[in-house]
Amino acid sequence: MKKEWWILLAVLLLPLLGLFSYIGYITFSDKRTNKEIFLDMIISDEFHEKIDSIYRIKKQHNGLIISGNNKSIGCPFINCEEKLSVGDSLSKDSGSLKLEHYRDGKLLEVLDYNDIYIREGW
Repeated sequence: MKKEWWILLAVLLLPLLGLFSYIGYITFSDKRTNKEIFLDMIISDEFHEKIDSIYRIKKQHNGLIISGNNKSIGCPFINCEEKLSVGDSLSKDSGSLKLEHYRDGKLLEVLDYNDIYIREGW
């Protein structure tokens, strides 16, 4: 009975230990900063939409969301709520870190994801 208990324990715990070890290794061996990780995720996004709504989601740390007809994106820029209005257009190409802000067909500003501040140590 004791031998079967140890075999069962080993069969259940060794794969979990291996999984957690692998996740820990991947997490702690990555030398990129939080900002670099965020920019790597953002760079492939594409967004060419007219803004339908601007709102906050409490479940995502009260993050600001900009919604278009087909897509939604988060806005990590300072004063984003004051800068953008419903009816404005946003354009971001895949492979770019620039978000272009248009109003009435005229380019108002280009927001650069490199300019955002991400706290280290999260």
